[in-house]
Amino acid sequence: MLKKIDKYILRETIVPLLVTLGISALLLLLEKMLSLFDFVINQGGPIDIVWRMLGNLMPQYLTLVLPLSMFLGVLLAVRKMALNSELDAMMAAGISLNRIIVPSLYVAVFLLIVNVIVVGFVQPYSRYTYQGLVFDIRSGALGASIKAGEFTDLGDGLTLRIEESRNSGRELIQIFAQKEQQDGRIQSINAERGSFFVSPDKRYLILRLENGTLIDLDLSRSRPNIVNFDIHDLPIDVPNFATFRDRGEEAKEMTIVELWEKRGSKDPAIIATLHSRTARALSILIVPFLAIPLGLVAKRSGRALGITVGIVILLIYHKILEFGLNFSATGDISPLMAIWLPTAIFILLTARFYYIGTYKVGGMPLRKIEIIYDITVSAITRMVSRLRAAN
Repeated sequence: MLKKIDKYILRETIVPLLVTLGISALLLLLEKMLSLFDFVINQGGPIDIVWRMLGNLMPQYLTLVLPLSMFLGVLLAVRKMALNSELDAMMAAGISLNRIIVPSLYVAVFLLIVNVIVVGFVQPYSRYTYQGLVFDIRSGALGASIKAGEFTDLGDGLTLRIEESRNSGRELIQIFAQKEQQDGRIQSINAERGSFFVSPDKRYLILRLENGTLIDLDLSRSRPNIVNFDIHDLPIDVPNFATFRDRGEEAKEMTIVELWEKRGSKDPAIIATLHSRTARALSILIVPFLAIPLGLVAKRSGRALGITVGIVILLIYHKILEFGLNFSATGDISPLMAIWLPTAIFILLTARFYYIGTYKVGGMPLRKIEIIYDITVSAITRMVSRLRAAN
């Protein structure tokens, strides 16, 4: 059963963890959202598809957000206890860092399970769905937006121009349409407004025009036929779009079970992806051992240097694993060198920090860096003061 101290540490850890998780995911999605809007608009696709694309990108971002949130949650909890002298009281009562880290390991194991589910099973499907949406937008299968003031080629000899659109493109204002047939016959239509409908057999789009004029020009006749109408339906063929490939043609779209079943394959991408996902999942268990020593601060200084150093370490480790996956997937380098060697270095560095914080008297792993920082800042401050005095 959890003791009161475990519940207290968990409460101090989970709150910043959840806050960091939400903020980090939001920032990453906002950064990606701008590029997605630009892509969809340039391709002429429907704007509302951006939200589906962002939703399918969320599992991919969790590979970075989960370890980062775990790190900041544990570090901020330890930092708060250190600044409030609660950590000193615990250690005076015989509670070491080895005991304090236990609740954080509970959280790490839970996040490990979540990470395995998300990365091993959810992400392959979401990645495939995202690539399918990109394919559909480029092929026009999701529909092309009709831009006001521009001539839009709808295929089969039909050209359309509108002055204004409303209700997400469902209602068109001041329409000009021209239909050219293979026998040279041309129909030009002007209408006040129009709207799209789907035929009952779903084989055609119906552009229903209201209050307009139709000019039918037949080269075999001496003059065109002009008709004024209240309602005129213009059918538009629905094109046959190419279908997207099946899931599993890329190793990144395979679940962890599918990768394990094909581990005997000679495809280096499958082996590299399996090693990469395993390394990422296990690295979450190492994060608390990195966060606790970096959260130890001197109460007089109260610097947040550990936050900066820890985030940099995690980001570098994340990028190295990405590069390692890309290199080993080509077969040019073994996953042992590209993936597990950086993981081993990350573990050894974390073990060194944790050893200093736990078994060294007054141990703070970044103490030397803080001294260098203090000396550098003091030197720069004196130099700036002298320059100001000279001027």
